[in-house]
Amino acid sequence: MGLSVLLLSATSGIAEESTDIYQQVLKPILKDRCFACHGALKQEAGLRLDTAMSMRQGGDSGGAVEPGNAGASLIVLRTESQDAATRMPPEGEPLKPAEIAALRDWIAAGAIAPAGEQSEEDPREHWAFRTPVRPPLPTDIDAGWVQTPVDAFISAAHRRQQLRTQTAADRLTWLRRVTLDLTGLPPGTADQAAFLADQSDKAFERVVDRLLASPQYGERWGRHWMDIWRYSDWWGLGAEVRNSQKHIWHWRDWVVESVNSDKGYDQMLREMLAADELYPTDMDRLRATGFLARQYFKFNRTSWLDETVQHTFKAMLGMTFNCAKCHDHKYDPITQAEYYGLRAFFEPYQIRTESAGGDLDFERDGIPRAFDCNLTAETWIHIRGDDRNPDRSRPIIPTVPAFLPGVLPPIEPVQLPPEAIQPGLRPEVLAAMKAAATDGLAKARANLESAAARHEKIRLAAAAAPAPEPVEQATVLLAEHFAEWPTDRWKAVGGAWMAVADGLQQTQTGATEALLQLQQPIPQDFEVHLEYTPLSGEMWKSIGVHFDTVNGDRATVYLSSYAAGPKVQVAWRQGGVQDYPADAMQQRKVDLNQRQRLTLRVRGQLLNVLVNDELALISRLPFARRSGGLELMAFDCAAIFHQLTLKTLPSTVSMQGEDTELSVEAAFAAVQSAEWQVRRAEAETELIELKAAAELAAILHPESEESARTAAAAVAAERAVAVLVAEAAAAESRRIHAAAIPEKRQELQKAIEQSEAALTTLKSSPLPAAWTPLTGALKTLESNVESEESRRRPFPRTSTGRRSALAAWITAPQNPLTARVAVNHMWVRHFGRGLVSSVFDFGRKGARPTHPELLDWLAVELMENGWSMKHVHRLMVLSATYRMMSTSLHADVETLARDAENRWYWRGSPVRLEAQSVRDSLLSLAGELDLTTGGPTIPVSDEGSRRRSLYYFHSHNEHQKFLSMFDDANVLECYRRADSIVPQQALALENSPLVRQAALKITDALMREISESAGAAGGISDTETDREFLRRGFRLILCCEATEAELEAGLEFLLQLRDEGEQAAGTADRGRMALVLALLNHNDFITVR
Repeated sequence: MGLSVLLLSATSGIAEESTDIYQQVLKPILKDRCFACHGALKQEAGLRLDTAMSMRQGGDSGGAVEPGNAGASLIVLRTESQDAATRMPPEGEPLKPAEIAALRDWIAAGAIAPAGEQSEEDPREHWAFRTPVRPPLPTDIDAGWVQTPVDAFISAAHRRQQLRTQTAADRLTWLRRVTLDLTGLPPGTADQAAFLADQSDKAFERVVDRLLASPQYGERWGRHWMDIWRYSDWWGLGAEVRNSQKHIWHWRDWVVESVNSDKGYDQMLREMLAADELYPTDMDRLRATGFLARQYFKFNRTSWLDETVQHTFKAMLGMTFNCAKCHDHKYDPITQAEYYGLRAFFEPYQIRTESAGGDLDFERDGIPRAFDCNLTAETWIHIRGDDRNPDRSRPIIPTVPAFLPGVLPPIEPVQLPPEAIQPGLRPEVLAAMKAAATDGLAKARANLESAAARHEKIRLAAAAAPAPEPVEQATVLLAEHFAEWPTDRWKAVGGAWMAVADGLQQTQTGATEALLQLQQPIPQDFEVHLEYTPLSGEMWKSIGVHFDTVNGDRATVYLSSYAAGPKVQVAWRQGGVQDYPADAMQQRKVDLNQRQRLTLRVRGQLLNVLVNDELALISRLPFARRSGGLELMAFDCAAIFHQLTLKTLPSTVSMQGEDTELSVEAAFAAVQSAEWQVRRAEAETELIELKAAAELAAILHPESEESARTAAAAVAAERAVAVLVAEAAAAESRRIHAAAIPEKRQELQKAIEQSEAALTTLKSSPLPAAWTPLTGALKTLESNVESEESRRRPFPRTSTGRRSALAAWITAPQNPLTARVAVNHMWVRHFGRGLVSSVFDFGRKGARPTHPELLDWLAVELMENGWSMKHVHRLMVLSATYRMMSTSLHADVETLARDAENRWYWRGSPVRLEAQSVRDSLLSLAGELDLTTGGPTIPVSDEGSRRRSLYYFHSHNEHQKFLSMFDDANVLECYRRADSIVPQQALALENSPLVRQAALKITDALMREISESAGAAGGISDTETDREFLRRGFRLILCCEATEAELEAGLEFLLQLRDEGEQAAGTADRGRMALVLALLNHNDFITVR
């Protein structure tokens, strides 16, 4: 009996050891390397390896294991095989010798399986693939602790796990937490005082409602969603756009505005995917398709669409569909054909830049948006993911994965309205075209009037008769004192602008241009007088005036303080070509930090430039002027603009270099040239209306008599304009010839002959078949080989309807993933970790939720409340779970032992501030944060900007330096920010000019507050001042009360400095500023507790 017991005991021990090897070593290996082909998802050769029993049963080749005989077991033979054709696993590295040895040992010991071993679940039954259903609220909870339904699920888990919750954080800690979480900014002292004074039951709710109603909420949470949706400004090589799009900031503004207005999350997704099909004429909504414009990659269409598929579904559905590009998904029931079925939804789409508010200079501004361009584009499976090897045996149609519930709506073509087919018909674009034409006509008439007056003056002089001298006074059109900023008279484009005592300061330097665009027209002949002070620059240090700015062309006069050659220069850009003529420049010293006066007089093509009231340049523009705007320019120059005066230039005002010595013939030629310019401008104004009528008729009634009639009228009118342009060019050639010195006239005669020959050829050529369409949008190059002609072809009249169908499927209540993924992202950013930690992978390889019922309850709650994110935020941040202390201090010992990592939320979790909130908090505490919302990006070189950080230019190539130190968003993929603690961060918080200036401003502000309080109280001692400074500093910067020990340490430090006689000059002494710096470097400043 004793021997039997011993043998049984020994056998039991061997079996137990074998089972442990199987569970702890072999099963993870099999799951990682074998289950994809031999598990629940797929059974190659009829073989499953997910249980010991299924291994014994085997597949088409018989059993995979023979218990007790490892050498004869097929699984060992195949894993040890040296033949790549038969070795398993077929892909990746072979199993390691230690892994094969463990497999042999387990089989040799009898291939014993643990009792009750279960096979893998059916992949289609995976928790995330079932539509969420609202679970009942748990009842086994700490009812006295629960504040919102969120807490019921958390409390039930505490009961199951036998955990005790931490106490609630103090009110100031909660206030800082919720204010930073919802707005990205710390609470001010007034906010702190108001909250502490409100002892009502609604105090917490009032704070949350106030924060959710603030514009800063949209900026904070808009930036979170921009991370997830991979927001990036354009990048490429030099000026060549290779990734994303210029002006993508319009999408950023749409995100912020949508979040602030609490637009439903489902509606946001629909607009991002298909606003062009759902709302084809709504420019505000069309900005949303910047999501698709951001995916643009110039050099490879497959890479472009791969990223579109990958990041659309990672972001919106939390699924790695991209893993099925080369073969069926290894873990989830996604076939390779289904991957390409998803790609097919996006196959036809391309990008175009739409006029923004009527502006037709697409370099200056425009709205990048998606549209279906190539309606017949086909999708093929790429064999092994290689786009050079497509399987053309069967085209792939748009399909959604079969394993997900919900039905894809029918895909039906969308008939587009005229303004979407021809953006030039948009009312604001037509209005802008007409306004530009009308303005051009007015200038042409003014030029004609001026030329006629000069001709008459010269004719009378030639006849020896006294010329009439009409009394004509200059009219002051604008007298601008820039200290009155901001003003709607100017629009700032680029640069960094701030009002100062004696004007408007521009602080950006570097090889970029900062502009102030005048928002009113200028006359044909004018005088502009600018007073400014140049301060600094890296090289060029140029300030000047652009005029006649239209579609990127312009004339320019500027002063440069360039050390190697300071000068005054007349320059121009025509047809996109910039010219700096040597004979339109004068070397001239331009001192920095000295007030400069630049005066420009323009009459026709003649320019007089005065610097500090002395004539510096006389120049003539070698081209006919066009009606355009006026801009002040700073290129690589920090400067203060003091004042500007804009006046008309009457014909009685003499100009140096003017044609007072012209012959009557030359003056008459100038009149003729001006007359042709008027006729051209009149015809161009009429042509816009005729083209618009023809465009509309061609879209609405393509085969009708009206369409034929309006088309003929547009073609004839465009030919007439072309003839008038040629007539004007010939007349201008004659004017130049007549005004030239005799030695030049023979050379200039050739220009007359050429222009007249061109005119004759044009008049005799047949009419073209069609007119040149109005331009209201410009298609982005599909690739580096697309021609300019191709990108200007007409836009399609229909859209495929594919993306709107996809958007409807993604946002349908039956879709099991969309709402779950959304609330999980929100949870991550409030609680530091997700209910599902693998935020972009809800598939079978991803993590299971820690609180599945809570996740489903929140998902259903989101959907049933209009997909309102604000509603979900309230539930989260007003919960008792959110209020808890984040420290383990005084925690229950057993609770700490059971859940040291806080997986079950028995305490709060400290979260490190990300880059934008660190910088914005510094500016906010210093009282310097500019809360202006929206608009073009701020160049990264503008470190002096005080705008919120999300407005900085941010791309793969360009990052704002301070932000890059503190875990800024990775534009390639950023479903969660990386957390890092590196020495450079401490150095930046100690030494950067931003932090030191903030410390100085904070110190000054605190001392002013103390001085005002002391004055009212009759004065206080230095020690009392220091103590009060410390108290207020802790409250302002860390939002907490200083402990007595902290106060004593601070007082001792200040006293020591005083004893050493080390006082700093100015409003804040060195010691107090050092204390502020210490608080800004405190871990609690860059951590949300």
